[in-house]
Amino acid sequence: MSLFASAGGQIPLALGIKESPGFDLFVIGENYEAIQGIKNLASGSLFSSIYVWAQSGTGVSHLLQAACMLADKMDFQVAYVPLGYFNELDPQVLENLDNMDMVYIDDIDAIAGKPAWEQPLLHLYNRLRDKGCAMLIGAHASPQSINIQLQDLKSRMGWGLVYHLKPLNDQDKIEVLQRRASARAFDLPTEVAAYLVNRVQRDLPSLITLLDELEKATLAAQRKLTIPFVKSVMTGS
Repeated sequence: MSLFASAGGQIPLALGIKESPGFDLFVIGENYEAIQGIKNLASGSLFSSIYVWAQSGTGVSHLLQAACMLADKMDFQVAYVPLGYFNELDPQVLENLDNMDMVYIDDIDAIAGKPAWEQPLLHLYNRLRDKGCAMLIGAHASPQSINIQLQDLKSRMGWGLVYHLKPLNDQDKIEVLQRRASARAFDLPTEVAAYLVNRVQRDLPSLITLLDELEKATLAAQRKLTIPFVKSVMTGS
């Protein structure tokens, strides 16, 4: 795990996934307004704050990382801070981020109830707002229900645009799997993707993990991915 800062920053990006988390891999489903708003912010068309939330596994982190990469491509100075890894970080990482054009804070609910993080975040939010910097916040709870104890910070979560990502339906999940397979030059027939979604797993993170395992299995066996082959891999036969 590490952070990302653009424009010659010293912090490298390590996202821990095989394919680049761009918007082209994100299936929009019923979330057009949210995706367009985040794209507008990342491209500099909207300098405001956006709070985007959804249940775990819906793609909030993917969106923040995609926005980060788009902003960097547009030559904005952008920082991405994954607070889901706060145990590996120091709150001092938030200092001087107001020198960036944009700051993206992921998994903000991970530090809810932790004064050592809440207070510096409040100060950062105030500095960013004073300077007119863009801020994108990712969470798994709404601004009203997030368990942040510092009320001044909690109230600020809802000051800008707020988007709630809706879960993908099964057809959308099939498309996600096929896009990811295509990004790896890996053929995933529609009938196999449908079998995985409808008969094996339904939550997206589990499906993507399974896709990883199947990709390795097909390479090792030099076999095409078929439903009988999927069954054999899963049963170990």
